[in-house]
Amino acid sequence: GLTYGETYTYRVRAYTQINHSGYSNEKSAETTFPAPTNLMATAIDDQTIRLTWTDNCTFETGYRIERKTGSGSFVQIAEVATNTISYEESGLTEYIDYTYRVRAFTFLNQSAYSNEKAVSIPGTVTDIDGNIYKTIKIGTQIWMAENLKVTHYRNGDAIPNVTDDTQWGDLTTEAYCNYDNDANNATTYGRLYNWYAVSDSRNIAPTGWHVPSDAEWQTLVDYLGGDAVAGGKMKEAGTMHWNSPNTGATNESGFSALPGGYRSIIGQYNYVGYVGFWLSATEYSSSSAWYRHLSYYYSDVGRYGNYKQDGFSVRCVRD
Repeated sequence: GLTYGETYTYRVRAYTQINHSGYSNEKSAETTFPAPTNLMATAIDDQTIRLTWTDNCTFETGYRIERKTGSGSFVQIAEVATNTISYEESGLTEYIDYTYRVRAFTFLNQSAYSNEKAVSIPGTVTDIDGNIYKTIKIGTQIWMAENLKVTHYRNGDAIPNVTDDTQWGDLTTEAYCNYDNDANNATTYGRLYNWYAVSDSRNIAPTGWHVPSDAEWQTLVDYLGGDAVAGGKMKEAGTMHWNSPNTGATNESGFSALPGGYRSIIGQYNYVGYVGFWLSATEYSSSSAWYRHLSYYYSDVGRYGNYKQDGFSVRCVRD
């Protein structure tokens, strides 16, 4: 019946009916109530978030789960039984920031809280060709979580598919291509576009979306901790698509970046599986534009200016 987190100091002495001994040495101990750790929150569909945590206690009665929405206050949403290590909440809304914390309890006390974990429900957007893309809220922005694969502008005009190497390099107008001129690659990695395609006033992005500016890319990178570490948080984890070692890849942002490679100004295809390149809508010079770069070997985000004729992947951000 003691209080969690208090330090108690003890001493002992013997006694008879007439006398008592001196005291023993004193000994102190603090009551401990191990808190749950490693709380994780994952959106498993368009309405449901699953929580998991590590149970560090052997005597708890159960766990209390609290949640706050946006910048609001935490409220208890559930109480689960002893030895439980997961919980699912459904009926949630896409793009809302939900933050969770968990603590163990007994009939007399309760532990400290676990770490807090924030997550939002992803959504989808559909382009004019009927392609459906997963989307994710990261900070204050909502991004596509897949590379663009559209072949028409928003008004229905076709974007030319240029396969010839020489013609590709000579272009000063819009074009797209599939890596290695193989349409099967677009299924996984999306298509590659030159800068003229993404800057065209007919709009390559779905309605309500646009190709991000260089400044909008930097907003994303800064939110994820800056150039040196954001790449790891953006890359799909593992080596299913990225070559080993895929340094630092956790995909904790949900951006799910893939290494779609690029097509150079001379028409050559390079680096699929090794590097991902993403265009911005911002010019670097009259002949070049800003783009972002993620590598299998590093966890940083590269920012460079390159030829407008180069073919890079595209992600869109919501207006």
